[in-house]
Amino acid sequence: MTGNTETSGMHAAPPPAMRSPSPRHPSAGAPLRERFGICQWFHFQDHATLQRGVELLHELGIRHLRTGISWADHHRPGARCWYDAVFDALRDFDLLVSIWHTPPSLSEGGHCASPPRRLLDFADFTDQVISDYGECFSTLELWNEPNNRFKWLFDTFDPQWRKFGEMVGCAAYWAKQRGMRTVLGGMMPVDPHWLGLMERYGALAQMDVVGIHGFPGMWWPDLPNWDWHSHWSGWGNKVGSIAGVAGGRAVWITETGFATWDLAAAHPAKSKQQELMLLEAIEAPAARTYWYSLIDLSPEREAIEGFHVDENEYHLGLVTHDGKKKPAFHTLRAALAL
Repeated sequence: MTGNTETSGMHAAPPPAMRSPSPRHPSAGAPLRERFGICQWFHFQDHATLQRGVELLHELGIRHLRTGISWADHHRPGARCWYDAVFDALRDFDLLVSIWHTPPSLSEGGHCASPPRRLLDFADFTDQVISDYGECFSTLELWNEPNNRFKWLFDTFDPQWRKFGEMVGCAAYWAKQRGMRTVLGGMMPVDPHWLGLMERYGALAQMDVVGIHGFPGMWWPDLPNWDWHSHWSGWGNKVGSIAGVAGGRAVWITETGFATWDLAAAHPAKSKQQELMLLEAIEAPAARTYWYSLIDLSPEREAIEGFHVDENEYHLGLVTHDGKKKPAFHTLRAALAL
């Protein structure tokens, strides 16, 4: 990846006590199409998946789509043409745009998951995204799973998330000056203590919405996991555990899903379980929920944890990579049509 020159540094830190306005969100009784969406990442210059994804989203009847801009990819040759194509293709959807991935050339340690050396660079990039594409969306999600070390190397570079709090707080402040609704990137795991840190650092005050993630009943059964079935007590408990710390802000489930990979049998099998978890997510008491994902990850691509380290990562879609629609796809299409 290639890096650009240092950004302008035009932004100043936000006043810590500034309180964001009341969040705008659909009521719990709103039609499903108004409160349930899909999350789908589109890999850099993968025009075929972008086109196929748009067709499938229209077939489902989806209105809300969560996707992202990789700050790191934005530094690659051809990035402007690629993101122009993305936002043109997605013009029919109400977009939640997640911004993350530090360009290695700007980061501590040369990692996409580490803080930028100059924290205000993230605010400057957020401002640039709004200038370039702000007419295509009204809601920005700042980072993704910041308390997951695969997405933010807190244990190495930011053990108390102070840098993260300053970075996203400043970015959210400027996004709001540009008229954007702001979402604090989804926690994984959901941790009221972590959200308390964001309040203490002044970042939460700049946010309209708090995002959380949850994948109940998935991952490895022999390892501790906050969403494994033995620890899962329902979405009401999960949303409620964070609502009391969110200061009246809406809580959105910005990622939840279930993989159709059977770990024990080592082949795809769990279509019925995926369908049942989808129905449970539809009933979650959140102002907005996004299902992850639309299309299975290509087996030729590397996941966040590495190339086929966890086969679950490759089977989270409602549609297989080779185009077969799973039962949950048809279930969601029927529910959205009601």
